[in-house]
Amino acid sequence: MPDRDRLSSLILVHWETYHPTMFRQLLLQNRLETELEQTAEQFSSFLYELVSVRKLEYHKAWELALDEFLPPEESSSTSPSSPPAISESPQSTESGWVASMRRRAGTSKPSGS
Repeated sequence: MPDRDRLSSLILVHWETYHPTMFRQLLLQNRLETELEQTAEQFSSFLYELVSVRKLEYHKAWELALDEFLPPEESSSTSPSSPPAISESPQSTESGWVASMRRRAGTSKPSGS
């Protein structure tokens, strides 16, 4: 396994712990590293936007970024045949969850700004 920075490690542990179906699907599709890199980059960019551009305090920005990029754990009713990593559109090459995070990161407004 390649060396990872702390943010990538945090994301990976979160996915493995709270989204095991998605994690396994990304592994099986050989997309885990790509999705991990993209998510970590988007997380960092979002955090930069909140702290440097919108002038939020770092700890508040960190909490907002965690909420945006590390969703709550999978519900127990999630069917193994339809994990969050399966795209909603057959043409898309990224997971529905990752696509959703991309849309949210581009349009989210933190509260109190």
